[in-house]
Amino acid sequence: MAEGTIITASTLNEALRAMTERGVVAVGGGTDVLVKLHDVIDRPWPQLLILERIKSLHRIEAKNGRLVLGPLVTFAGIARSPLLRRFAPQLVEAASMAGSVLIRNRGTIGGNIANASPAGDMIPPLFVLSGKIELSSVKGKRYVQVGDFFKGPGSTVLKSHELITSITLEKCGGHGFYLRLAARRALAISKVSVAADLSIRQKRVKRIRIALGAVAPTVVRALRTEEYLLDKDLTEDSISTACDIVKNEARPITDIRSDAEYRREMVAVLLRRGLSRISHSGGRR
Repeated sequence: MAEGTIITASTLNEALRAMTERGVVAVGGGTDVLVKLHDVIDRPWPQLLILERIKSLHRIEAKNGRLVLGPLVTFAGIARSPLLRRFAPQLVEAASMAGSVLIRNRGTIGGNIANASPAGDMIPPLFVLSGKIELSSVKGKRYVQVGDFFKGPGSTVLKSHELITSITLEKCGGHGFYLRLAARRALAISKVSVAADLSIRQKRVKRIRIALGAVAPTVVRALRTEEYLLDKDLTEDSISTACDIVKNEARPITDIRSDAEYRREMVAVLLRRGLSRISHSGGRR
């Protein structure tokens, strides 16, 4: 196959065979990879493997008590899904905020994962919903927990001959949110983001997961904040203490979009907004 050719796969087996060739890049929605390729337009383009025709990669379903998404599910598809609105509200909120209408209609959850930006909107919800990523090749399948998938900005454990073929999530524990700050409401990358998933019984937090985006080389769990909030009421005092703790769990940098101290403070602001929203609802969804 010549450089710069387009390969269109109709089945997953065709796609996996194509990935055994050198220099093949898989394309879902193309909103990230094509921008990157234009940045190196003076160099030969790789062979582009178009996955769009593979029906199994577009699915959203409940299976064995968990949610299963194909990597080609778009942000718009996530935002519209009644199943995800009920059982993964964090993911729906994130998808609804991402990019523009055009980006949401093309951008895919698999592409957002593979791009591995610590500011990726889909990624913090995957952390709090215990995401597991299925990686497939002609040699078989392997499964990686979302927290083990990312090695650093733009770097993952995905091998050159593998494709992301599904993402499996736990259902929301009853309460959840995704909040972010950016330079503007749309068409802007997150400066900082927070996702959470909570289960509350008799007004006490019985399970909680919190993930922080754009404040470390990868998305990170706020484990000390989670430990503090476990088995507590969401009162003004407990929320304030949690916000003090979470600021010290962020490891932000200063870059062109924001400075480190602002990001650290805004992590606490977003966590306060999300937890207060749940508290004021009286624990009702």
